Amino acid sequence: MFDFTVKSLSKTITQIIDPTGVTCFLVQGAKRAALIDTGTGLCGLRELVAQLTTLPLTVLLTHGHCDHAGGAGEFDEIYLNAADLPLAANHGALQERMGYARFSMPSDSAFTEQDFAKAFTGEYLPLVDGQLFELGGITLEIIAVSGHTKGSMCILFQEERSILFGDALNVNTLLVGDESTTIVEYAQSLLRLKAREGDYDTTYYSHGPAVGPCQCLDDNIELCERILAGEDDAIPCEFFGMKAYRAAAMDEHFRRLDGKFGNIVYSQAKK
Repeated sequence: MFDFTVKSLSKTITQIIDPTGVTCFLVQGAKRAALIDTGTGLCGLRELVAQLTTLPLTVLLTHGHCDHAGGAGEFDEIYLNAADLPLAANHGALQERMGYARFSMPSDSAFTEQDFAKAFTGEYLPLVDGQLFELGGITLEIIAVSGHTKGSMCILFQEERSILFGDALNVNTLLVGDESTTIVEYAQSLLRLKAREGDYDTTYYSHGPAVGPCQCLDDNIELCERILAGEDDAIPCEFFGMKAYRAAAMDEHFRRLDGKFGNIVYSQAKK
């Protein structure tokens, strides 16, 4: 059994870091609980969640990549946007999840197929823009932000005035695979999200520190404009064998050299 790290972020939100370093979020209201994302699928998440809450549980997936939907097989009632169903089916394969674990964990980590949850074989429930989940004193609102994947969702915690950006925007926003949108489509998603920035004061992220600057939204909007104008730094890089470009120069810790926060990695096909 691998260790999960648990940290309280607020009265209702708990951060759960899975062994590969990705964060899941457990939100507990007075009547229900919601688990946002399921990590890569190393066994133990369901048992841990059962220790943290006895409330009826709903699982929400921000998108279909294996490091967020990989543990879905441990749960029953799971919501995912329809645009990411093919992605989740592909990334739910054991070899995909084991490959991500090898990439993310220390080289001396030892695990076998038996350490991973079985792939999810049920039917996902639909997750759509504007959908509300009432947990009792805390309301989760789903906000579609396609880009990183076509079915990517952010989640607004209304009463707490906070939002989970997930992988939709962060210090290394990836728009490289077939599952990603174009830069133009991503920019349109970000502009729709900007219309909601008066509804939150705190931003949560799925990789790295859970709490980060709200400025990521403006940073990524600006970078989209620069990419489309051919004025970004366009630093050549590679992601899982795919050639790509980093829009803004950064150091080895993913910190932008110009002091800003958000960043985009994109393939030429996305321009």
